[in-house]
Amino acid sequence: MNKVLASMLIFSSAIVAQSSKVYVDMSPVWLNYESKGISSEFKPTAFKWTAGYVVKDLSFVSLALEGSAMLGVNNDSKATVQNSNGDTFTNAKVSLDKLYSVQVKGMFPLSQSFNANLYLGGTTAKVLSSSDSGANASSFENSFSYGAGLEYWTSANVSVYANYMQYFNNLDAIEVGVGFRF
Repeated sequence: MNKVLASMLIFSSAIVAQSSKVYVDMSPVWLNYESKGISSEFKPTAFKWTAGYVVKDLSFVSLALEGSAMLGVNNDSKATVQNSNGDTFTNAKVSLDKLYSVQVKGMFPLSQSFNANLYLGGTTAKVLSSSDSGANASSFENSFSYGAGLEYWTSANVSVYANYMQYFNNLDAIEVGVGFRF
């Protein structure tokens, strides 16, 4: 399923890439998940693909619409964790499955090649936490998401960027990657 989704993203990016306003970003993602009442944080990792289109260029900001999907998630597990009541859970694991986001991206130029970016949008994902004692139900959850980042564009329409994103109240991420403008 992940290979099909990745192929579709690459194929659709190639079709849409007929304008210099179209871009594709790729980044590894370091996630931080805090389960309610659990003392330990879980740190899954993933790979994120983003396709975007610059809708409007103004003198002080450019606005873009983005869609992204996280693939290749490496889930995190702990031998033992404790909750706020002092109960101990063994073989605790957090699994992230199918995270999708749609964002509005504001790109504020700091210099000719350097931007500060703000992100506002929505995210849907399946997150499952489990232990030897049981598991919670895994269903799609939706959330308002936001973030900020810095981006440097070269003259060859290649960018390097770093972002902080808050996807859910208990799930945030650091993303560092490269982008290509067509």
